[in-house]
This record gives sequence, structure tokens and C-alpha cells, in this order.
Amino acid sequence: MRLFRALVVGVLLVSASAKKDEPNFPFETKQLSKRETTKHPNIAFGDPSSVPLNHNRPTCKIGPQDAAWPTLSEWSKLNTTLGGRLLKPSPAPIVCYPGQNYNAAACEFLVGGAARRTRFWLDDPLSVLSPWTQGNTCLLSANVSGPLRSCTQGGFPEYVVNATSVRDVQIAVNFARNNNIRLIIKNTGHDFLGRSNGYGSLSVWTHYLKGIEYLQSHKASQYKGSAVRLGAGTETWEANNAMIAQNFTIAVPKLPTETVGIAGGWFQGGGHSNLASLWGLGADQVLSINLVTADGRFTTANKDTNKDLFFALRGGGGGTYGVVTSIVVKASKGLITLGTATYGFTTGPIAPTTLQNPTANITNTQDFWKGVEIYLAFAKKVVDAGGFGHGDVTYHGNTSFSFAGIFLMPGFSASKTQEFVNPLFQSFRDEAGINITTPVATVVTYAEPGNGTNTAPGSGTFSSRLLPRNNWANSTSISQTSSAIKRAVEKGFNIRTRAYGPKLDLVTGPYAASGVSPHMRSMVIHLTVFSLLDVSSLWVLESTPGEAASYFKAELARLEDATDEIRRVTPGSGAYYNEAGRLEPDWQESFFGGENYGRLLRVKRERDPWGLFWVHKGVGSEGWRVETGDGLTTNNGPLCRV
Repeated sequence: MRLFRALVVGVLLVSASAKKDEPNFPFETKQLSKRETTKHPNIAFGDPSSVPLNHNRPTCKIGPQDAAWPTLSEWSKLNTTLGGRLLKPSPAPIVCYPGQNYNAAACEFLVGGAARRTRFWLDDPLSVLSPWTQGNTCLLSANVSGPLRSCTQGGFPEYVVNATSVRDVQIAVNFARNNNIRLIIKNTGHDFLGRSNGYGSLSVWTHYLKGIEYLQSHKASQYKGSAVRLGAGTETWEANNAMIAQNFTIAVPKLPTETVGIAGGWFQGGGHSNLASLWGLGADQVLSINLVTADGRFTTANKDTNKDLFFALRGGGGGTYGVVTSIVVKASKGLITLGTATYGFTTGPIAPTTLQNPTANITNTQDFWKGVEIYLAFAKKVVDAGGFGHGDVTYHGNTSFSFAGIFLMPGFSASKTQEFVNPLFQSFRDEAGINITTPVATVVTYAEPGNGTNTAPGSGTFSSRLLPRNNWANSTSISQTSSAIKRAVEKGFNIRTRAYGPKLDLVTGPYAASGVSPHMRSMVIHLTVFSLLDVSSLWVLESTPGEAASYFKAELARLEDATDEIRRVTPGSGAYYNEAGRLEPDWQESFFGGENYGRLLRVKRERDPWGLFWVHKGVGSEGWRVETGDGLTTNNGPLCRV
């Protein structure tokens, strides 16, 4: 189905001050009126005072199999009300399934990798980057066999509202709530926990709510300075190009080609960036939020208005309190530069493309793991200096491992960066016997031009852990942490570490209180454990879906076992909400912190008494569960009350 692409608002140099319920972009001025709802009761606004008691509410959200599901005539009427922006898309891989929408050329375009060099996957209304959470009912494969005999909708939404205005969002919210249909929110599809898909759901697709406006002078509650307005669908690469054009800097997800939506789930889950140790998280930059709440009304949340929503939306989890349409964030005049140095070391013959330059070859694993420990000790110095560190340990089989590291130091010159990293490489040589050449430090620009391509769905799964400052108390605690990483890797997993420290004292006083987990305020490293299993291959190679599901459950159990190695040396810490495993234990404490969670839950219950917004292991989600037929924690099944 042909999609409507909204016009991207240009970057402007303007002066502005915050007002209540003030639209940031023209697409927010087009709103649903009460008069319109009298002609179409299905899209009437909600009244929280009329919500029935729990025992009088439906047990499950309805699906296409239920008699209460809207008729084709009702869906057609909804499409007319939306001006033709209601989509009923099939999963993209259906073109590879003979007997359905098979198209050999289109299948080769997807399977052969040509699609990832375009905007295809990002501009698809259904696709997400971790498709296994959908239920594996329409996987991409040139060899459709075994369980892949047919492509079904599974956990993908039945209908999608291609939102190009606040009115579109309001209509979708009201229609889903009034008809007891599961509602989901999808922005760019960078969703690792299945929070942007759901069986029998109506999806609000905010991908084309784009806009960037640079406010050279902006006043907000106890803030005066530069700021930037961002539409919900604005991606990192678009912001990077705007920064270069207008000479300003804002916190954004990392790479210049990054396609993460800045004003979507990124900031709502916290939002780390290369500036996190210097400025704090993405959530810490937000001055104002425009959104549509569960009753269908458009409103603004800031330090003075709707304070509860302003608290919860900044770090309390996306897809839970409303549909964000735009935000205003702090900005800094000028372009920030980063001092950088890359390096690596390995125990065996590894393909050069997986390594950094320079790379040292090590003859024994004992020296390798000593090198990892030395890196860990140095990581805290990187964080305390306002920097960001990458340190990835890759398992290549048996006793073959590689380590790849990068340092990014905001505001550092090449000479200052060189002086900063020299002691680390001397330690590698003196303490671990790693004969590594000290890299030559350079300077790069934080904002680099991009075009938003080279993105495609993955087929893996992972879990995460935040390593707290306590683990750097002394050499013993650092050694224990390194040993835990070693045990996890030797079980057949890759480890990715990101060193950054978004301490609370980086946040301006009145904006310090937010939904951000206290575990993130005391962290030094955000560690991720990656499974090496290609999930999609299970559903291709195994003879039945049941067998494939059994293998996958076993792999998820292995992943949890490896992550437990890290959890045991980080008692009382947690995981990063945006990048975690679906089986995360004690998730209320892990993602949000116990005291914080209680406050967030009160906001959720007051603002969404219908339970309209639901995401896996989001605030208030414990009152519901997805009834799957295979026992996997996917979205392929009805959402029902517990």
C-alpha cells in the first residue's frame, strides 16, 4: 500500500518561550474536535470517571477472531475519517512465500541485502529490528520450508494508522480504547523487547511526525538558553545534518547513520549518547513534551504543567503513558568535537574486519583476560573525565577471543586525548605483556552527516546489566567483575560494554526528578550479553514450530545463565530499559528502581485507568499477559488481564 510521507519541517533560527499546550509544529495544530466525535461515537474522547471497576471490565483485548471485532464497514469508515491513512499491510517477507504474495525479484531484494542499503525496512509500517518478538510467523528466508510453510500476521498489528497529525493520533487512541482493541506505538522500529508489535492490534505509526527547529533563545521553567524542537519521528541522522547546517549540538543516539527516533522511545527509556558522561541522558535534556494521553486529548507536559507526566515520560518507559508527538530539548551553540582512539587485541587468527587498528596478537588467554581487566579499571577514568568508552569482547570459539575498544572524549584535543590514553597502553604492555602499539589519537565531529540507510531487522537476542561504581571500589572488585565477564563469554556469548556515567549532578536542579532509574545514576558500564544464535534459522531448519520454540527456549535459558554471572557481581543494580532481555527478573526494580517504580505506577494508573497503553515489562504491565500458544514471551497472542 502506498504510504504518505509527511513534509520534514526545516531548521529555523527563532526565539520562543514555553506555553501550555503549545503546538511545536503545524502537524500538531490539526486536532480532533468534539463536534467530529458526535458523528462517529467510535472516536469519542474518554472519560476517566466512567471507567468501570475491574470485575466489570473485559477479560482480554479483542482480536479478529472475536464477534466484537469491528466490521469491515466500520474499518472503512475509520479510514475515511482518517483521510485514507489507515493501512492494512502484510509482513514484508510475504513476497518470499509461494502461494501467497510471492514475487521472486522482491524476495531477492530483501534476502540479498539490497533492501538494507535503502530506507525500505525503516519505512515499512510493520517491521521492527528484533522480529522474533512478533512470534516468527513470517520470517525472511529464500528457503521457505519446515515451519515456514506460510506467512501469517502473527504478532504484527492488523491495522496501522500512518499518523501525519495530532488528529490522526487522537482518532487512533480513541478508536482503540472505545473498541477494547490493543493499541501499540511504532516510531522507527528500533525495538528490542517487542514493544512495537502486538497480535490483533491497532498501531499508531509516528514515523512521519518529523520536524526540527533550532531555537536560538528559549525560555522555560528555570531555563534560559538554546533549545531544539523535535517531531516524534525525527531520526538521529536528520538531527546530525541539522546540527551541521545550523551550528548547534544536542544529545542524540550515537552513530551518524543512526536511524533511532530521538523523540520516541529513546528518551522515554533514558537515552544514552556519546555525551552521557558530560550532559547526562537524553531524558535529562527534555524541557517540554507534547503528547496525546489515553483519553485522546492533546496536552503539554513540562516542569509547571502536568508535572506527573513530565516526571514519568522522562525515563519511565515508552509506550506507557501516551503517544508523544514532539519534544523540546536543551541545545548548545556550536559543534562539539570528540577526541578519539581505537585499538584491539586478539588470541587467534581473526578476520581483520572485526578488529580495530592497531591490534595486538596474544599467544595465551591469560594475558588476554588481564588486558580486559586493565580496560575495565581504566573505564571509570574515562567516565569521570566526561568520556564514552566502547569495549567489546567477541567469542570466536574454543579459546579464540578478540577485544575491540574505542574512546570518545568530548572537547578533548588530539594531544589531550593522547596524553589521557597513553597510561592505558603502557599498562597493557607492563602488566599483561600485550605488545600493543599505542594508537594515534585524532579528533572527530560529534555530528557527522548521514543518510539514514543501512538498517535491517536482526535475528539475535540479548540481555543487559548496569555495572555500578561499587565494582570499582578496589582492585579485587575489578578483578571479580572481569572474571564474571570471562565466565559469561566462555559459555559462548559476546559481551559489549559501553562506559558512560549519567550522574544526577549533571542535571539542572529543578529537572533532576524524573523516571530515570537510580541504577543509571550510579553506573560506570552498561554491559550487554549477546546470544550468537540466529533465531530465524531455527524456524527454517527445524521440522515443526514446536521444535523450533523448544530450541529457542533453551537458548534463552543459556542467555539468562550467562547474564547471571554478571548479576552475581552486581547485587542491587539493574538493567537498561531500552536494551534488555525479555526475561529480565525482578524487572520493576531492575528497570526503574523500587521507590521510583511506585511513583511511576501511580502516574500510570491515574492517567490510563483503561489500561490502553501496554508494553512488555513496562510500568503497570504486571496486570496483563500475552496468551501465546508456544510458551515463548512473544506478542503472538491475545492480551488478557491476569
